[in-house]
Amino acid sequence: MSKPRQRFFINLHPAACMFYFVAVLIFTLLCMHPAFSALSLAGALSFAWRLKGGASIKKTLYFVGPMFLLIALANPLFNHRGVTMLFMAFDQWITLEATLYGLVSASQLAAVILWFVCYQEVMTSDKFLYLFGQVAPGSSLLITMTLRLIPAMQATSRSIRETHALMAEGEQRLFQKLGTALRNLSTLLTWSMENAVETADSMRARGYGLRRRSTFHLFHFDSRDARTLGLMAALTVVTLLGRCFGHGYMEFYPRLVGLTTGAPGFIMAGAFALLVFLPTILEAKEAVRWRCYGFAN
Repeated sequence: MSKPRQRFFINLHPAACMFYFVAVLIFTLLCMHPAFSALSLAGALSFAWRLKGGASIKKTLYFVGPMFLLIALANPLFNHRGVTMLFMAFDQWITLEATLYGLVSASQLAAVILWFVCYQEVMTSDKFLYLFGQVAPGSSLLITMTLRLIPAMQATSRSIRETHALMAEGEQRLFQKLGTALRNLSTLLTWSMENAVETADSMRARGYGLRRRSTFHLFHFDSRDARTLGLMAALTVVTLLGRCFGHGYMEFYPRLVGLTTGAPGFIMAGAFALLVFLPTILEAKEAVRWRCYGFAN
């Protein structure tokens, strides 16, 4: 029997977790720079690997990897802007600026997807409703149901297919397989609509959204949350100041401008690197602590 693994970041207060994900996603999109895009992608990949394990992340990379290659290769093939010619392909010049822009764009998109994978693992529905249930009860419930829809439909679809496979007699022909697939789809859609109606009726019966309704939660903002949030806020302020002064951004066309910006740019890059790798560091520290205490393998 495997011993339990204690998590650090998942057990933080929801406000600290939400602050972190909003910060890294904003900086990932604002910092159009090769170094910052690579740092964000590496930080998201390492955190996702820590949270979900190698086997689960490999499945995600089967989608992210081809998408990354498609964007990185398509931009220099169809966009020929830039003054630095590399080589000829299909009677068109491949430029350094277009190639680098494609790599940065692909890295940003892949990083955003992986950060949302981490977000889905950390920010559960009860945390999201705790943060926004009193401010915008209807919208927060709708967003929570939407985020849970795809994983729930995948699990239900797998269950429906397994049930029909057990009921099937012998090997089916092509039209029989098509009929089974249509019945599976009809059952899945019926389940999803019934589940949405039942959830709405259940939340209304419990008084969800009423101003005087009290809620029960197990979230308490303690000193550990304050220290972690303070560190996140400090790194965010340093990165934001650097971005406001023009660092962490690069002009690609018509020629590369802003690849290096001196000492302030390196300070900003260091703060951003520590910010994106902070969850991985905290998770590794917690794992070492539990291993030293003999509570984990």
